[in-house]
Amino acid sequence: MNPTTPSSRACAGIAVFLLPLLSACSAGDTAPGETPGRTGVRQVNDSKALRLPLDDYLLTTDDAQALARGRASLMQRCLAGLGATYTPAAQPSTDIETNERRYGLADAELAKQHGYHVPDMQKPAEEYPAAIMPLVRGEETTHNGVPVPEGGCAGEAQRELHEVELQKALELPQKLNMESYVKSQKAPAVVKASEAWSKCMQGSGHTYPDPLAAINDKEFSAATPGTREKEVALADVLCKQKVNLIGIWSGAENEYQRFLIESNASVLAEPLLAKQKTMASARAAIRQ
Repeated sequence: MNPTTPSSRACAGIAVFLLPLLSACSAGDTAPGETPGRTGVRQVNDSKALRLPLDDYLLTTDDAQALARGRASLMQRCLAGLGATYTPAAQPSTDIETNERRYGLADAELAKQHGYHVPDMQKPAEEYPAAIMPLVRGEETTHNGVPVPEGGCAGEAQRELHEVELQKALELPQKLNMESYVKSQKAPAVVKASEAWSKCMQGSGHTYPDPLAAINDKEFSAATPGTREKEVALADVLCKQKVNLIGIWSGAENEYQRFLIESNASVLAEPLLAKQKTMASARAAIRQ
């Protein structure tokens, strides 16, 4: 499998599973007083469990998985009601954790085995048998004398989960999520830590100005990782740990996000409620 693209890598923690909902990575100008104050920085070597304030307003990995299970349950129930019983095959979970690669690769074992490539990320899309696809898509109006929902079972599941409303409501928190990423990257402490990382990498014989330059090296675009890619990736992770780049960067972004949440509290109420409504519907569908 090819490594992720530069744009997806830079936004990796914003989640591969949210690609249909993501807007482009961009940020507005920093307003006076918007630069966050300094707080204590903790050492962070493992970003799998890393959480950021805006995660509450977005779909995390766990949220996306629950939503997929809820959708599958609704689809199965709808098809059964039309006399087209179908049980989808269980799919193993291989999603990247929400912020696992937000600041680049952070797992030394993955670096040794896969370099910058993302293992097991290509999951087969759910494929319904050709015979029931008209019911999934709503290409038939009735089946076995039973009316097919508008838009088929897929359309019905989407309505029950309020997914159209959710996608619209998530536009603002997604924008703020991208904004905080870009702005935190330019925070003085993060710039300094990135420079320290670069010097550390030079000590290992690898010259890159910052971690994004390393992970986006075109030399590592082959279908499978080579020896040099694994060496660079491992040095990258070890240097991040040495200078605490992830701890410093996530600390700076945490402050930016808190500022953004406080500044947009009134308008963020809507996406929070929309997420809660969708997730409640998904959990209810799973229980049925």
